[in-house]
Amino acid sequence: MDVELELSQQLQGHESQVRCVALLGDGTLVSGGLDSQVIIWRRGENESFALVKKLSLHTDFVFTLAASHAEPGAFYSGSKDKTAFKCDREGNPCIQFQGHEGPVCSIVEVGEKVVTGAWDGTAKVWDSSNGSCLHTLEAGAHAVSVASLPTGEIVTGSQDKSLRVFRGNTCVHKVDEAHGDIIRCIASSSSAMATASNDGSVKLWSFDGIQMAVLPGHQSYVYGVAFSSDNSEVLSASDDCTLKVWSISDSQCKQSINHAGTVWQAIALPNSDVVSACGDMVVRVWTRDPARMAPEAERTTQQEIAQQAAVAASQKGSSSVPMDSVVDISKMPTTVGKKNGEVKMFNDNGTVFAFMWNAGARIWDKVGEVMGSEVQKKHYEGDDVFPKGEYDFVFDVDMGPSRGTSQLPYNKGQNPLLAAENFCAREQIHKSNTEQIRQFIIQNAGEGAGSGASSAPTPAPAPAPAPVPKEAVTGVFPVLQPAVFKDGKFPALQGKILEFNGQVDESLQLDPVEVNHLTAGISKLQMGVSTELRDCEKEIITKTLGKWPNDKLFPVVDLWRLLLAHPSSADLFKGSDRGTSYILQVLSLLAADINGPLGLCAARYLANLFIYQTNKYAAFDKRDLVLNGVEAALNSSNKHTKLACTSVLLNLAIVLYESSQPPKAFDESCGLRVARLALTFLAKAEEEDARCRAMLAIGTLLTRDQAKRALSAECAAADLTGKIAALEGKLGPAAASDLRSLLQK
Repeated sequence: MDVELELSQQLQGHESQVRCVALLGDGTLVSGGLDSQVIIWRRGENESFALVKKLSLHTDFVFTLAASHAEPGAFYSGSKDKTAFKCDREGNPCIQFQGHEGPVCSIVEVGEKVVTGAWDGTAKVWDSSNGSCLHTLEAGAHAVSVASLPTGEIVTGSQDKSLRVFRGNTCVHKVDEAHGDIIRCIASSSSAMATASNDGSVKLWSFDGIQMAVLPGHQSYVYGVAFSSDNSEVLSASDDCTLKVWSISDSQCKQSINHAGTVWQAIALPNSDVVSACGDMVVRVWTRDPARMAPEAERTTQQEIAQQAAVAASQKGSSSVPMDSVVDISKMPTTVGKKNGEVKMFNDNGTVFAFMWNAGARIWDKVGEVMGSEVQKKHYEGDDVFPKGEYDFVFDVDMGPSRGTSQLPYNKGQNPLLAAENFCAREQIHKSNTEQIRQFIIQNAGEGAGSGASSAPTPAPAPAPAPVPKEAVTGVFPVLQPAVFKDGKFPALQGKILEFNGQVDESLQLDPVEVNHLTAGISKLQMGVSTELRDCEKEIITKTLGKWPNDKLFPVVDLWRLLLAHPSSADLFKGSDRGTSYILQVLSLLAADINGPLGLCAARYLANLFIYQTNKYAAFDKRDLVLNGVEAALNSSNKHTKLACTSVLLNLAIVLYESSQPPKAFDESCGLRVARLALTFLAKAEEEDARCRAMLAIGTLLTRDQAKRALSAECAAADLTGKIAALEGKLGPAAASDLRSLLQK
């Protein structure tokens, strides 16, 4: 079992709330607060931090601090006074950055530049050597958070809830409604980025804006987020007075550490320690190393003070108590208070109560129930949208007579609007149902979705049909989730590649070092998206092995297919050619072996191009070439290849739908080609699974065919209505009914 973080040190020196903290390149710690001061802390002989200097750089609150990577020991500070400074190792201001029209709340250094985010809704890029403003990035509205990606790109988040990725001064990616409320902080690792929001959640993203995980559990605004030193964990800091530690591998909260005030920020140190900045004016260092832990008495006192603060907060309707740390009430008779009036919490059969120590009578007097302390959770197995884990509620939502019920997991304090949006996306029902689902959550989770409710919620009415302004939307169509092939037998795949490595020409064989890199790369792919692939591992997988002869390539292409399920694959499609060479090679391999295993792996590769946004639009850019390859492969004698090819048709239909949001025009010529290929396949193929994929592609396209009706005419000529009847048992009555409805509109 992992060792939990324990208090190591409490750094006192600020005269008001500590708002920010940063670790500098030389190991120095700096903190800033609402006392308008920056404090420099350095390690002494016993490895403990000690106050070295207090700096009065600003005339108002210090909101943000950032290290200079170019000059170890130098740092940047940003303030409510609308300015930012660059300071040397001793804290002497060297350069002032002026130009923002609102408080500076976020800073990051990128090479020879520094980027600031402010309450004026902009991010500014400055020359770090002289303070001149190079350009301004329009980043949304009000408070703007900034971070840098390993690619050198800048990512911003703001009160408009969107994420934007900038290359230079051009926005190359935008994620609308990335959160349900203002985005307060962004952090990046070598393989992912994390965001924190006032909606109470933390989210993990790929660099091209694909949501990888949601970490719910905070009971209030989340102000700070950071990655651990080894990138295996995420740290989150919240207004609910907790610092939470999350495991990236399973998206579960490993530890919740109570504080006596709002936790504004948390960062990781290279030795795996963690530093938190708290509203109680204290900077704290936390460690898993027993040698660095504070004396037990100090740790116990800190926990008691934090628990008493939690009791006070709970009486105002807040719930910030990590219930797994509360002592069971059976231990109360043998627990002796340390002083008269000490407050302690005990868990009584799932409900937490506060008791006060009566030193005269030597008993615990009951104070009252800690609001929001009910700990009875329900287990949810998890899906592509809602992570596996324990939830306060798992609602059964009535989806109508044709679809039965579907489960919606929900935690108290979570944003009900965000949960409703995620549910609609998972169920592929129109977003106009969001408000109905949100109201259902609020009704069954208690007033404001923040208090307890009956364990048997009233069933939600079936989502209402959506209005049809410029597109036809049904309960099933458009399909929004791409059909992909993520499963793989990694050990067998590795064994086959190593077997073939001994059979190819000696000049093409991997040497022992390359074999080690290959093994490491495959192991990381098997572990999932939270891992980081080195350049040497990707080079061997994508290029070195790609030189093998065709008769030895099928396990290699299968490995390429699995690489596309990893966010690092987007690097292959970011260059000037957007991965053209890779796509052309796979298309040639598909054509060379339509009926064999190489063709199957190539077809699945094409389907998996639609997992991540960068890869998806690279494939869509070459859609004519992709459709040429798929058209021939639809005649394969291999039923699995046919399924993969019809999956590509469905995925292209989804992108056609997504890329033609009004007022953008629908690409009718491409839509007609995809539909004709699907209709031709339906006319002669027998495989039901592949036929269903083709039918889903047609249904998705029909949602955009409400003006010229060209697609509907093609479907009528091909007797699609008759084919729907033949497939209704496989498609399901809801999809069949919706298809008929689309054809009649």
